[in-house]
Amino acid sequence: MRYAVAQRLTVVGEAAARLSLEVRQRFRAVPWADIIAFRNILVHEYFGIYWPIVWLTATVQAPQLRDQIAEMIRVQFSE
Repeated sequence: MRYAVAQRLTVVGEAAARLSLEVRQRFRAVPWADIIAFRNILVHEYFGIYWPIVWLTATVQAPQLRDQIAEMIRVQFSE
């Protein structure tokens, strides 16, 4: 389960890294740099992953991010 959760968070970080600078600047409340940095840790720190932080990210921060992304989509496509 750990590796499945880490993989899904990696995908989120990769998606964040591929967003345009314009979008990231428009929605500054989202911690884009932290999301991307976390992805880099998951991908490159094979034996240095601190699993309690991964779990906290998945269970607390990811749901908050989901809400922020939902609001972004609402704003972006209601115009």
